[in-house]
Amino acid sequence: MRFRKTPTTGSAIWWVGLGCGAALAGFLLGGTGLPAAWLVGPMLVAIVFAVTGREQAAVPRVIQSAAQAVVGTILAATFRPSVIPLIASHWLPVGISVSGTLLTSLAAGFVLARVVRLDRGTATMGTLPGAASGMIVMSEPVGADPRLVALMQYARVVLVVVSATLISRFGLGHAPGGHSSSSTSSSLPTAPPDHHWLAYLLTALVAVVGMWAGRYLLRLPAGALIGPLILGVALREAGVLQAVWPPGVPQLAYAVIGVYVGLLFDPDSLRRAGRLLPAILVSMLLVMAVCAGLGWVFGGLTGADQLTAYLATTPGGIDSVAITALGSGADASLVLAVQMLRLFAVVLAAPLLARRLRTKA
Repeated sequence: MRFRKTPTTGSAIWWVGLGCGAALAGFLLGGTGLPAAWLVGPMLVAIVFAVTGREQAAVPRVIQSAAQAVVGTILAATFRPSVIPLIASHWLPVGISVSGTLLTSLAAGFVLARVVRLDRGTATMGTLPGAASGMIVMSEPVGADPRLVALMQYARVVLVVVSATLISRFGLGHAPGGHSSSSTSSSLPTAPPDHHWLAYLLTALVAVVGMWAGRYLLRLPAGALIGPLILGVALREAGVLQAVWPPGVPQLAYAVIGVYVGLLFDPDSLRRAGRLLPAILVSMLLVMAVCAGLGWVFGGLTGADQLTAYLATTPGGIDSVAITALGSGADASLVLAVQMLRLFAVVLAAPLLARRLRTKA
């Protein structure tokens, strides 16, 4: 399904109101600790503006691409070269966990598409775990519906965060001997005080060059995101550059993506999303249950405690799971290694899978 884009419309007052509302929503939700608050809050505000407005409006494509490039470098910044030895030492259980989660998610998407008559591309992008913001920005270029992808991805994120928090506190308890080193945090790195502006400029250059290479040189699906992601990881692995943005830039990028998705809604699509939500929640709960089973297998093969195993195999997102691991005393290094490998597998494979499934539908 392709969306017809109109030129940016509406008065300056309308856009200023939308921008202020989006910023306020992101700030307020961010204070509650809600995952992806700066994407979800602006998206909800944009939905209200889109449904109640008189004209169709759209975020200009150049701004969309810039936001996608920022998200690509943010994902690249989560990469930790130190996780490679951990993955290598547990290659069999990690492989079983990652492949099992991906296959389970794909199966859930296939069944969901059949049950609720949803196209397979949208179902694939909505059920694949890991980088929720990445799945959203990649959805339209591969012909998926970004509105439903956003609904599916963030329904899963909320369920995962709630379950991980409850299980870490009341279920599996605190892990003995877990590691809580701040080096495993998934937050965006900060630049050295004396070189922060140089780091910011180099990161912006990576975003621009990666976006150009991804879209025009390599013609990758969702190249504006994948290009900066690949380039950022390559530079970090080579020890050349660690991507870092000034405070506020990541939040602005997420807000742009949220507004872009929200403005795609209309009353009919909003009603459809509401009708699909119960089936989506059931499918996500089943995926989480299978992943919990994979966690039990993972713990048995690696000797990891059950809390670490559960957090390592739960279906994303990586930021929330890593923070939960750090706060609960689980082995955050092992959790982040598994989650990170799956994240990159999902981000790189999702556009190709979605396009292939759509052509067979």
